[in-house]
Amino acid sequence: MVKMLPSKVNFVLKTYRISPLHAVLYGCMLVLLAFSLYYYKLRIFSDTAGCLTDIVRNDGFTMGHNRFICFINQLLPAAFVRAHAWMKAIVMAYSFNHMLVPVGLALLCMHWLKRPYHALALLLQVVLMNVLLFYYAISELQMGLFLLLFYDAVADHALETGRWKTFGILSLLIPPVLAFSHPMILAFTGWLCYRLLKDKSDYRNTAIAAACFFAGFLIKKTRFTSFYEMERGLTWEKVRPFGLNYLDGPFAHSVYEYILKETFMVPLVLLCSIILLARLRKYTLIGLMLVLVVGIFTLIVINFENWESHYYDQYYEHMIQPAVFFIVLGFSYGLLRFPGRVWLKAGAVAIIFIISLAKISSGSEQHVARQRWMYGYLELMDKLQLKKAVVGRIWIPEGMVRGSFWSSSWESLILSSLEGPEHSKTLFMVWDTDTARIHEPIEATDEFVTDGWSFKQNTLPTPYFQLGSKPYVILEQVVPDTVLEHLRWK
Repeated sequence: MVKMLPSKVNFVLKTYRISPLHAVLYGCMLVLLAFSLYYYKLRIFSDTAGCLTDIVRNDGFTMGHNRFICFINQLLPAAFVRAHAWMKAIVMAYSFNHMLVPVGLALLCMHWLKRPYHALALLLQVVLMNVLLFYYAISELQMGLFLLLFYDAVADHALETGRWKTFGILSLLIPPVLAFSHPMILAFTGWLCYRLLKDKSDYRNTAIAAACFFAGFLIKKTRFTSFYEMERGLTWEKVRPFGLNYLDGPFAHSVYEYILKETFMVPLVLLCSIILLARLRKYTLIGLMLVLVVGIFTLIVINFENWESHYYDQYYEHMIQPAVFFIVLGFSYGLLRFPGRVWLKAGAVAIIFIISLAKISSGSEQHVARQRWMYGYLELMDKLQLKKAVVGRIWIPEGMVRGSFWSSSWESLILSSLEGPEHSKTLFMVWDTDTARIHEPIEATDEFVTDGWSFKQNTLPTPYFQLGSKPYVILEQVVPDTVLEHLRWK
């Protein structure tokens, strides 16, 4: 006779039994959080380095262009700065916090709202088409899309359970925050259309969401729109010359090539979304998804194709995220309604995650090469006993985009200061080292200089940064070209 397990043991087994899909989602979360700590140094890149510097300078939060959603990313590093933690701990906290946002929202979807397929959509938004964006940990647009996916889960939960108060309270918070994040008007309008086409009985929730968002959007446009956003808006001058040749231009081709080489899971998930929605006879949702994906890509091409120098990089990967949003939204909804076995669904999702995470990991190679080259210059500055230096971009190795080194002052400052403030250094990279053509005040002894502007060095807290009182030194004037050439090919 088989001995029965005690009732308490049976209770524990039933309580902690994890479905295959949940197990896959938990595994992806753990890998993403581990990546955020393992690759934290490689995420000291571009705008992120400037943001980290400003968090320390401001002794807390920093915000650009009235995008209040960025505060969510800065809770941990701001707390670490207030606690006078080491620079390394602050940088790691920033990287971890940036990944903790989607993971935390996914956990809320799973355990509070009981909607694991929205958690799936959130994690797919993180890993799909994120090979470059993972190392550009500052996208307010991506954070806005995470929050919108969570809000979609809240709306579905309210529709199914009738908990209108919860939805109403969150509607007073989430849509206005989205309106004040990176321009979200197209993504939010597309989402409203998606809600109405998916379930026409949801008109009340949709109307509440629309009213809260557009009220916040109107306030932002009339009172808080920054010059930066106005300058980069789509204008009739950009739209007027548009033709099908734009979709065959050098910028569009760089996107196609990158998708086929590095993010081929995106078109595959799009195809799966179409098949799943077709089985549900949701043909209007398929049409909406295709119109939005193609429309978003076309708008990006119109805005940035200049037939000369714009090619796919982390900035454009950040701009194309709304298209990924509608793909993962359709995919998760179709997969939820698909009648197949849960373990088959979980297996398919696991394959998508494994391939996408492997691609994100492989994307670290270019950042390792970039920082290896930059560390070579920091070592040279150590030998020369220099704290502040200027060098021409002609010495940047082949294969690295010279225009991306506008942030070298910030990156070198943060990287060097990880070892302690006494090791702080800054390397300012210019197009031309002719002093007559350098517009920034490199001869001043009290200025921190970066591309396009400068600020007083005494605003950098000395417990984290110590750059001394000497002016910048142009490296080409103090070391032979052969030394710089050696560093270029090192």
